[in-house]
Amino acid sequence: VMLFAKGNALDTTVKYSIQRIDVIGNKVTKYHIIERELTFKECDLIDTATLAKELVQSRLNLMNSTLFNFVAIHYVLDREEIFVYVTVTERWYIWPAPIIEIPDRNPNIWLQMRDLSRLNYGAYVMWNNFRGRKETLQFIIRLGYSERYGLAYTIPNLGKHQRSGLGISYGYSRNHEIGYKSEDNVLLFYKDEKKYTRQEQFARLRYTYRKVIFNSHAVELRYNQTKVTDTILQLAPTYTFNNKNNLEYFSLNYFFAADHRDYKPYALKGWIYTLDVTQTGLGILKDENFNFFKLESGVRYFNHFKGRWYGAYGLKGKWSSSTTQPYYVQRGLGYSDYIRGYEYYVIDGHNYGLFKTNLKYQLIKPNVIDFNYFKNDKFDKLSYAFYLNAFFDAGYVKDNLYFLENSLNNNWQYSYGLGLDFIGYYDMVFRFEVARNRMNKIGFFFHYFAPI
Repeated sequence: VMLFAKGNALDTTVKYSIQRIDVIGNKVTKYHIIERELTFKECDLIDTATLAKELVQSRLNLMNSTLFNFVAIHYVLDREEIFVYVTVTERWYIWPAPIIEIPDRNPNIWLQMRDLSRLNYGAYVMWNNFRGRKETLQFIIRLGYSERYGLAYTIPNLGKHQRSGLGISYGYSRNHEIGYKSEDNVLLFYKDEKKYTRQEQFARLRYTYRKVIFNSHAVELRYNQTKVTDTILQLAPTYTFNNKNNLEYFSLNYFFAADHRDYKPYALKGWIYTLDVTQTGLGILKDENFNFFKLESGVRYFNHFKGRWYGAYGLKGKWSSSTTQPYYVQRGLGYSDYIRGYEYYVIDGHNYGLFKTNLKYQLIKPNVIDFNYFKNDKFDKLSYAFYLNAFFDAGYVKDNLYFLENSLNNNWQYSYGLGLDFIGYYDMVFRFEVARNRMNKIGFFFHYFAPI
């Protein structure tokens, strides 16, 4: 996307007034939603050198809003006044679609088993940018391996300055088969064809605050109820507290993010810092036995070295106040956080540290294909790019409960390998990697989200 000026010869030291900001192509999105992402406003006095930088950052902010497929910004200088034009190509916002998904921790687990009964199916309606105000309305009916029914509604831009947001959600899920413990760092499963082994319901109320574009805060009150069968407690007495079938508790979560990445789905430049704090068990319910504190924090950096060479590295850690958490709520590595090359394993524990690095080469630069077939700018263009990468990961999980049955716990683990990343339309990311871990096991793995 080119950012350009037209008009008089420019003196980059002279400050001009931004007379008007016009938005083109926003058939659904309200003007104030777009204006919120711009780093300048009408009547600002600004020199053209600074404005050029602000236009670049404003375009990135709009792209990262996930409301648009393409964004272009240019300005016209007329004497002492600047006119800014923002051109957007909106996405398709209403997605009533069937669900066919893999319920496992990562797609490689399912590909190893290739069991069609371990698939989820159903339908959901996702209405993004509801009412043109970046609100989200979602309904889900999911059957199959892991049943789930739920609804959610979020309002991200409340108040005069559009800094606050609210969200509410409710869900109910049930499973015939669940993972109940790990042994030899492999998750063990139990299945009951007649009964639901585990049933869960939750309700959440979330408040968000974003005073500046890059920093966001969220506070969430959660209610959870979980019921499991007697068989699960016989197989794993530590799955719940005090050998109880029914868990019911409140928790309070605070999340902060300072996000300066150029493109969130697959960043090449910038950085992000996150802080995630949760108190599980608030003493509200009579039989609420949970009472532990969890802190997670991480930072990721992305650098453009030279030419087509890029780098990325990240650190993340988790600390828990209790070393005797029920297995149901304990998460180490192998779930949302993992070491590449260990996709088939779980390393359970209450504390962990994770380090990831990437060296990338831009094999095919970002490009756009214009099909001119559907006669709809939401679907007629396809963007794509390819990156080769080399990586090294390392991690450590501290565990006081399950280490006798799991040799990877309480030991440093590491891996290295090579990969090919494809970046596509609607924030699609597909990764193909070959990794070798500390156990000298080599594997080929597939993922559909960014590595760091």
